[in-house]
Amino acid sequence: MPVFEYSVRQRKGRSKLGTIAADSARQARDQLRADGFSIESIRPLEVGQSNESAAPLSIKRRNSSAMPVRRSMFERRHGANVSWFIREIATLLSVGTPIVESLQLAIDQSKGVFRNLLLDIRERITQGASLGSALRAHHAVFGSVLCEMVAVGEQSGSLPNVLAQAAEFRDRRDRLKNRVLSAMLYPALVLLLSVAVTIFLMTVVVPTLISSLAELHKELPLPTRILKAISDLLLQYGAYVGLMLVACMFAFLAALKRPRGRALWDRLLLKLPIFGTLMVKQNCSRLCLVTGTLLRSGVDLVRALEIAETGISNVKIRETVTTARTKIASGAELGSALRTNSVLPAALIQVFALGQHTGQLDDLLFRIAEDYDQQVNQLADRLTTIMEPVLIVALSVIVGFIMLATLLPILESGNVLSE
Repeated sequence: MPVFEYSVRQRKGRSKLGTIAADSARQARDQLRADGFSIESIRPLEVGQSNESAAPLSIKRRNSSAMPVRRSMFERRHGANVSWFIREIATLLSVGTPIVESLQLAIDQSKGVFRNLLLDIRERITQGASLGSALRAHHAVFGSVLCEMVAVGEQSGSLPNVLAQAAEFRDRRDRLKNRVLSAMLYPALVLLLSVAVTIFLMTVVVPTLISSLAELHKELPLPTRILKAISDLLLQYGAYVGLMLVACMFAFLAALKRPRGRALWDRLLLKLPIFGTLMVKQNCSRLCLVTGTLLRSGVDLVRALEIAETGISNVKIRETVTTARTKIASGAELGSALRTNSVLPAALIQVFALGQHTGQLDDLLFRIAEDYDQQVNQLADRLTTIMEPVLIVALSVIVGFIMLATLLPILESGNVLSE
């Protein structure tokens, strides 16, 4: 059923924008008039577009190696809506509600861009498409893992159970990501505060103090001269320094978009203490969760690893999984394929090898994923514990140097007077 975007005026004179599904524009007008609205404009809403923008909502997945594999902007924006939608549909289907009615109930509880997206999915299903193919039309929002799981669930007749597993997977993935972000938030705030305080002292407080001290001394002490030079540099060339730092930041981000630059940066991160271990554990947890969820849903191992690659942020780890998947497709064993030039932990490789031989790979992957989640939490806590005193000490050293440079001339003046 086509979707129309409308602008109407309510009885109280207020304008209202929205969308409506109808067989024709005439029928849409009749429905709006029946609701007591005065129609200002109405037009067809193109598939995948929102009433907020004419830009297409669904975008094609980029295959360029110049971009690091990550969740798209649309998936991050609608992540909470997608998780809610999965659980809602899984619950409704489990109690016997037809898919179209389930979608309509979800549409009634949604608004904005996501509501228009659900309207398009419902339209595709009423025209005979499956839920999996309808979700693939909005791949940028729902992601490869969910689309593949839904397709498998429809083929096996266990769609409600598969959707419940998908919802659990997304919840665990989001909890892990939020835990790491929360651990990094406090050190980042302390660092920003340190920079702001330093700039304020060097550009507002220090110049006034040094000008007063310069009147008392013909020659200032060395720490005071250093402090004055830094302060003058910031006052005279602060804008240029800021622009240079911004330019360096943009150059760094541009380098990360290139395959070689991204690979060098990811390899450097893996060598850092704590940070490297944290990245390995986080990516391994995501690899285990995605692979285990897909295997439990009925996806074959090679396809599951291929989809799992899209959730790995580090290029080196992703290359390891890609190489292993290629060897497995050629007939190699899973354990030996992962051991070649691998940056993965030995325990994870052993779990993959043991699970393939015992036929319980999905269960073992979920167990080790839970273990990695706990290790990530511990590493995040440890990182926060280490970063806090380091940043506080750094700020104390900066403030202490400023105090020394300003108090030293005063103390020397006191010594001269006493003599």
